[in-house]
Amino acid sequence: MRLSISILLLLGSTLFYSQKKLPVVKSNTQEVTIIENNELNTKWFLNSKVKPDTYITGKNVKFKQVKLKTDIDSIEVKLKPTEKFDFIVLYKGKDSCLTRFESPEIRNFSKVKPARKDTIPFILTEQNNIKIKGKLNKKYVVDLMFDTGASGFYLIKDAIKKYLNPNGLPLTMKDISDNDFAIGGLEWHHEQVYPIETTGHGCEGMFGWNAFDGKVVEIDYDKNIIIVHSQRPKISKDYEKFEMELMKEHFCINAEMEVNNKKFKSRFLFDSGFQKTLMLDNALIKKSGYPKAELPVIAKTVMYNSNKDEIPVETVLNEKLIFGKYVLKNVPAQINSYSQPAGFATHFLGGEVLKRFNTILDFQENVVYLKPNHLFNEAYSLPKNEKS
Repeated sequence: MRLSISILLLLGSTLFYSQKKLPVVKSNTQEVTIIENNELNTKWFLNSKVKPDTYITGKNVKFKQVKLKTDIDSIEVKLKPTEKFDFIVLYKGKDSCLTRFESPEIRNFSKVKPARKDTIPFILTEQNNIKIKGKLNKKYVVDLMFDTGASGFYLIKDAIKKYLNPNGLPLTMKDISDNDFAIGGLEWHHEQVYPIETTGHGCEGMFGWNAFDGKVVEIDYDKNIIIVHSQRPKISKDYEKFEMELMKEHFCINAEMEVNNKKFKSRFLFDSGFQKTLMLDNALIKKSGYPKAELPVIAKTVMYNSNKDEIPVETVLNEKLIFGKYVLKNVPAQINSYSQPAGFATHFLGGEVLKRFNTILDFQENVVYLKPNHLFNEAYSLPKNEKS
């Protein structure tokens, strides 16, 4: 039987690929570490039964430096958008764990025809959170917080019991992995629900920025509406532009603080779920030389994260917070007694600052636009010396 040249070439390339040896790294421990861009660490447990055992990076639009480190070995690659990289981790010299680094798909709805624009009303709560009406599994109306510092869909445990487990049966994550959400005219299907202890005041859950990935999100605090665009609208020159820095499930921007005429440029996680003004990372301010000791201490308090862990903080009065040509003065800044609560070095911008700017989140070009609104000069709520 004669085979065509194209088939022979195909067979040859397949044979070559099948014979190509994958890189091998060694480990004596089942727990290893995966590091993105030299700073974001994830604990990873080797599994020889899952083939491939896949680690998916955060949103990748240029490249990600990804490293797996064991107790005795390591492997590091420069992963391009949508790229996959396979290798073997040899556990205790006998178990071969086929492991994969994978960049997620890149979403972009700019070419969808016709162009779509969805308007979602929201309530800005007294606690500076964005509260939105949603529907769970096509029948339950739930109040959800839009949290730009998170990704995915979450429900507090009482809501999970009420809507997903009324009989109080033992649940696994798989049991709550296939849920539909609707907000306005937008729908999300087959979503994993993640349980949390607490969320925004008056809400039963929350959802993160990646629900709108590939779109452009306009948050208008003057009209209390969110407009989700499939194509980027015309953007006024009144807006200041900031590049997003994509860090796993978070995104950050760079802004400046000023004390005694000295500026300190730093990374800030864009976190509408954080109710306060600023949360400064203790290690980061030490590294930058930020003069914490020179600033008046307003209060010492204890805060709680979504897992109800206590976080001791003290609040100082920061002279200036600078976003391009827009400057906020005498901003209360809370200093976290712990370092890197997000898992990497960053400060936090919270709702009491973010609500002062009408915001455009461009998840196509990965930039943030900010423009002052009617809340820009509103007085700040000052913490008291108590648990909050």
